[in-house]
Amino acid sequence: MNKFTKFARFVVLFLLSSMLIIAFAFWGIGDMIRSGGRSAEVAHVGGYHLPIYGWVGGASVSSAEVREQYNRQLEAFERQYRRRPTSEEAMGMNLHISALEDVIQRTVLDYAIREFGLTASEAQVAAAIGRNPAFQGAGGSFDPLLYRNRLQQARISIPQFESDMRREIAAAQLFGVVQPKGLAPATLRDDIFRLDSEKRVAETIYVPDAIVVDVPKPTPEQLNTYFEANKAKFQIPEFRTFSYVMLTVDDVQSQVAVTADAVKQEYEARAAEFGTPEKRDVDQAMTDSEDKAKAIIAAVKAGKSLEDAAKEVTGNADGVIKLGPVTKKDLPPGALADGIFGLPDGIAAAPLQSPLGWHVIRINKIEAGKSVPFEEVKDKLEKELKAQQAPDLLIKLVTDFERVLSKTQSMKAAAEDLGLKIRTYENVSSSGQDAAGKQIVIGPAAAELVQAAFATRESAESELLETQRGEYFVVHTDRITPARTPALSEVEAKVTDAWQADERRKLADEKVKAAVEKANAGTDFPTLAKELGLESRIAKPVTRFENDTGNYLNQAAVQQLFKLALDKTQSVRTTEGSVLVRLKQIDAPDLAKEKEALERYGTQLDTMIANDLILQLVAALRAKYGVTVDQAAFATLFQQQQ
Repeated sequence: MNKFTKFARFVVLFLLSSMLIIAFAFWGIGDMIRSGGRSAEVAHVGGYHLPIYGWVGGASVSSAEVREQYNRQLEAFERQYRRRPTSEEAMGMNLHISALEDVIQRTVLDYAIREFGLTASEAQVAAAIGRNPAFQGAGGSFDPLLYRNRLQQARISIPQFESDMRREIAAAQLFGVVQPKGLAPATLRDDIFRLDSEKRVAETIYVPDAIVVDVPKPTPEQLNTYFEANKAKFQIPEFRTFSYVMLTVDDVQSQVAVTADAVKQEYEARAAEFGTPEKRDVDQAMTDSEDKAKAIIAAVKAGKSLEDAAKEVTGNADGVIKLGPVTKKDLPPGALADGIFGLPDGIAAAPLQSPLGWHVIRINKIEAGKSVPFEEVKDKLEKELKAQQAPDLLIKLVTDFERVLSKTQSMKAAAEDLGLKIRTYENVSSSGQDAAGKQIVIGPAAAELVQAAFATRESAESELLETQRGEYFVVHTDRITPARTPALSEVEAKVTDAWQADERRKLADEKVKAAVEKANAGTDFPTLAKELGLESRIAKPVTRFENDTGNYLNQAAVQQLFKLALDKTQSVRTTEGSVLVRLKQIDAPDLAKEKEALERYGTQLDTMIANDLILQLVAALRAKYGVTVDQAAFATLFQQQQ
């Protein structure tokens, strides 16, 4: 019985231990795996997903990669538009989705490259970088310092750039299966070229709505009916009265003190900016030894030209290199640059040595540098030095203002304490206009001021905000006048004008319709224009993608022109009138005479088709491997970003 009890106890303990281990595997390790994946991975290319373990095989798209690509896009936006978008703007432009798609496509390519065993050697990567013109110095050779500087400016690390180059070279091998030459059939090329190159000549007549002058006034019933149907047009918007304090560098300029010695030191430090540097027209012969260089100099002193002397000593007919007019900074810093700019005219008495070898220098001409006197630039330098120091003082003023503001909880009290000016705008709409529609909030920060005023409740103050130009402000919304729909009596004049404008437009459209019918019945444009009291014009020949706005051919009119049959007329509506367009002439391209242009067009068309095929190849690879996006992780990533 004791043995049976011990055995039963052992079985129970074993089962409990096993259940704990299994539970830990399911709820402990499984959770760790899932939470780890959730924090580090937002998508996965290829592979298989096991419910407990996670992904097996394939390639991961990490949140760090997506965030890095997103930040690159923000920086690209900032370089182009001189400002960094807010998180809301970036999300509105779908930059986060674009960043995810970019990284997924890159991961798909990397996965395909590995699957197909494509590689790029270090030598291939180095050669590709060396051929890049962006990294070549004045002599046309690879400049390591320039390479590092360019990547630093673009905020790309060297390993990252070289990894991208390796991917690009391997991808070129993958996409090499798509050969662009001859992809476009000749008939397709010819047909599209004809469509793109065809030019058409139009006759035009501009018919303004103002041609109708006898518009009657509306009856009370008509006016009331029109007003009821178009109340939204006449709604009086919300107006706000607000006061604000703006802190700018102008507020601290008077506190900036710049000594005369500091201005003089700035002039001396930037002397190269104030004038033109010395230039020298330089030729050189290069050898691999000092003895050969001295032999060339001796031959020149004996009466031979540098060219002949270099050819005799080196055996090279092209032994002289013409550097042309150069400044000292155009040359590699060191003994060579110092030596060249320390020589007189003519052949140097002794050769110069550099890491490249021995140089025999001939100075053909020296253009002396010119400098601007200190007195001429003193005021400019003083102003620039003050501008450099002002932002620091502005930050101090902002800090003091914020401190007093937090203590007093009153913009007015804080402004009075620091002697700052309070400005006020009365009854301003959300577009910065007054009740008459005149723009009254103006200046670089106008939109930001109005936006802050309309985001702050009545009798409250905004936070201390910063403008795109580095200025700071606080807004106090003094009074809010809600938007409302006026009574007809308040806006009767506006409603009458709007009703008459609509009627005028309808009557003008009737005249235009009758004119189109007469033109298509055979009336020529000069006669038609004379009947309307207007003028007809002949536009210049245009393709489908060109305009001639001087002769009333905007893009809408051009599109209509290319739909017309010869001698047919149609009208195109503009903001304040209509344009009558008649097709006068068709100039079809002569393919025999346009042979070179046709061949270039065919090459472009081949390239476009090849690019389309490559995109289809990438899409096919993506479909083949499969892409799974963790939407929850992706959403969490950009909630944190915001």
